[in-house]
Amino acid sequence: GAAPVAAAGGGGGDGGLTMAEVGKHVTEADCWVVVSGKAYDVTKWLVVHPGGVQAITAYGGKDATDEWNCIHKPGTIEKNMFPANPNGPVDKGAVSGAAVSAVAAAPADDEDPAPSGNGGISGPIGALIFLGINIVKMLLRTVFLTGNFKFNLDNNRKGTIRSACFLLTFTIVHVAGNFVGMIKGPLEANGEGYFFDRLAWTGGFGIWKEGPLGMSVVELYLAAALFLHVSVALKRSWDISLNYTIGTGRWNMLLSGLTILFFLTIHLADIRFSTKMTYTMLRPPTYFVAFPGVLEGRVFYETDESIPLVRVRDIYSREVELFKDVGTSMLYTACIVVFWAHMLIGWKKLVPADAMQIPKDHVRVVTWLGWVASTAIVSMYLSVVWFTYFAPIQQVEHVA
Repeated sequence: GAAPVAAAGGGGGDGGLTMAEVGKHVTEADCWVVVSGKAYDVTKWLVVHPGGVQAITAYGGKDATDEWNCIHKPGTIEKNMFPANPNGPVDKGAVSGAAVSAVAAAPADDEDPAPSGNGGISGPIGALIFLGINIVKMLLRTVFLTGNFKFNLDNNRKGTIRSACFLLTFTIVHVAGNFVGMIKGPLEANGEGYFFDRLAWTGGFGIWKEGPLGMSVVELYLAAALFLHVSVALKRSWDISLNYTIGTGRWNMLLSGLTILFFLTIHLADIRFSTKMTYTMLRPPTYFVAFPGVLEGRVFYETDESIPLVRVRDIYSREVELFKDVGTSMLYTACIVVFWAHMLIGWKKLVPADAMQIPKDHVRVVTWLGWVASTAIVSMYLSVVWFTYFAPIQQVEHVA
């Protein structure tokens, strides 16, 4: 957000301070802002503000009422105020002649503040436990319980937080399957693709078999989560980030997000909806996973010849065709690196949010855990691209 300094609403100030006096405090070592007719010393808050230093210093010595009310829910100032919070904003008193807010308060996200301390479980184990519990809660409340879609779309960031958790979880599963598939060869890669294809009957409400609505329920829910994430993120960018210059860093998530959206469009056209896909035969596991072969690294296909062959998409050969082209591999690499930056920045903003309910003493460790996971995700994605580029091609027998 902008300056973490006040609750919503309020009219002009009628106190002893003037805007000229507030305007003397504009540096990182001495920063004041005005919100809803009051001046606040936010110097100590700069180093702990989830939105970064520049989000506050951009309004140093100025009236930040409209920006504050656009982003933050009512009561936020009281929750963060000094002395209850040693690093919180300090009330310096009313300011005479301060402007009346022209912006309605941001929608409340109805979340309790994150617990103070370590939540009763200390150390990295506690951080892992609270991360796991709250990620599961986010996944169970991803799309339809965020409150963003009514008769209008608002910028409550609950929509981006919960959808981000679901999208990250799916990304981990997806990239792990891709990574193992390309390392193990055509049978595993094509078997992993067929794992999702055989769920197609769950989509389209049992009516549509082809086209976008013919996707499985997993893909449809994934599309809904992506739509929620993109639409709310764009709404927040329109309401908030466009008020800043690019140099403030407030456009980072918007620009990286648009790059990822471009990348997803290209990737879906290259693989999921490709018109160049060929087909081959495979013995799929009866119960989706080849349990007898798991210990030997065989997950998505069977070797038992009593299991009938099934016609499947040859995703392996399609990826070889794509990634043997250095231009395509470089484009994917650039977009994956942007995706990495988006995850790192987004996770740092997400972890301290009330919606995540991570106890404050665990925020630093959970942030690092997310960064490590993001780096692992990106490393596997890049490995799929460049392993395919350098590895010798394995021949696949195609069928009509």
